[in-house]
Amino acid sequence: MVSCDIDRARKGKRYRAVPLGKADAKDIASVYQAVWLNASEYPEEWRRKRALTEDEVMRELKAGYFFFGVHADGKLVGVYKASITDRGCYGEHQAVLPDYQNRGVAYAMYEQSLVFAKASKCKVNYVNIRLGNEPCERAMKRYHFNKTGEPWEQAPGMWVQTYERKVAEEL
Repeated sequence: MVSCDIDRARKGKRYRAVPLGKADAKDIASVYQAVWLNASEYPEEWRRKRALTEDEVMRELKAGYFFFGVHADGKLVGVYKASITDRGCYGEHQAVLPDYQNRGVAYAMYEQSLVFAKASKCKVNYVNIRLGNEPCERAMKRYHFNKTGEPWEQAPGMWVQTYERKVAEEL
């Protein structure tokens, strides 16, 4: 696995995102279940698919997905998944425990995703954001992601916008 954590403390920030592995599968699943099963702004079927079990996390790790997360107060409080595609570094499936939302946890993961994209020699870092998700849309602006293409229906009744940023422009 590429070592690509970002130390936010050096910038006076509180959190840093680090690579996660098989030993973290139970904690990853706990975060996904706590967040996604209660994310009522998403369609129910989508929420159930996103609330991965420990076994599903293990299968995804074996399939080549990378997981990254943020720890605080002695526990995993935020996680996201990444994959390297023909297009670039695809970040998805981000979840932050409710008590840690709006504290910079997601920002630490967006910063780290750029480090991971660069370490993986990707030219593009991209994500899909549900239309109307204002916190994520603010993060897209802050981290210089640009809309690409038109909004599209990722799940029945759930429209998303793809955003991307050129890795070379950011570093």
